[in-house]
Amino acid sequence: MEKELTFYSAGLRLAGTLYLPDDLRAGDKRPTVLCCHGLRANRKVVLPEFARAFTRQGYVAFVFDYRGFGDSEGPKWRLISKERDDDIINATTYLGLQPEVDANRTVLFGVSYGGANVISAAAADVRTKAVVSVVGFGDGDRWLRNSRRLWEYWALRKRIEQDRARRVLTGASEYVDAFEILIPTPAEEKFYSGSGQIASLKSELPIETAEDIMYYKPEAVVHKISPRPVLLIGAELDYLVGVEECISLYEKAHEPKQLYILPGLSHYETYAQGFDTVMRLSLELFEQVMAPR
Repeated sequence: MEKELTFYSAGLRLAGTLYLPDDLRAGDKRPTVLCCHGLRANRKVVLPEFARAFTRQGYVAFVFDYRGFGDSEGPKWRLISKERDDDIINATTYLGLQPEVDANRTVLFGVSYGGANVISAAAADVRTKAVVSVVGFGDGDRWLRNSRRLWEYWALRKRIEQDRARRVLTGASEYVDAFEILIPTPAEEKFYSGSGQIASLKSELPIETAEDIMYYKPEAVVHKISPRPVLLIGAELDYLVGVEECISLYEKAHEPKQLYILPGLSHYETYAQGFDTVMRLSLELFEQVMAPR
């Protein structure tokens, strides 16, 4: 069963979908997986398959749209990392108020940009019992620098400086095609060339987002998740978010921690060919801290 719900974060109404296991009985309170999607995705793409897989194992799962994306309120496509972290923390509070949810057994599961957000959100919110980060990054500046030639990196920094002046003079950031900030790989171009829901993910982003990414460093706070467990999953051939990002997060995390690199897979293949492995590893971790039955 699926329930469409809304909650508020910073006064903005956010849209979410609650996924419930078929064997849920009246009065049951189940452990819950809060699923957090990537940079410009929405709750109707990629994560529903993971959410339904969690419910088949007895968990409740929740997927929501960050402010400004999907069906949620907020300035369209304005992505600020701290605001996304706050949305995750507020979603955790909202979940704890639902009759089907055991508020003391909530975990975070994030993919891509969401894999970075679940790290910093969990570091700030001790209610989270465990964290799974899939193909996330640890240092936004390093991520942007490694994705382009050196002169392109410094051209982006110059553009950020110009946009900073624009914002204080006009109150608005310049919006550009997302691929101007995040250089696409051939695999990413192929992914976004799809139709339907995939096509709807094409977006513009403000230059302000590029500046925010440069200062966003989840690896600086990942150690704060301890003594709660964290699982970091990377992809060997990830040329969008280099596997070194996942490894760096692991090196800076404190125990208990796990690292798994999906052999021979790229960024988007983790959602398809890597699906079963990601689910198996995630469930093994979650069952250590909050078995559903």
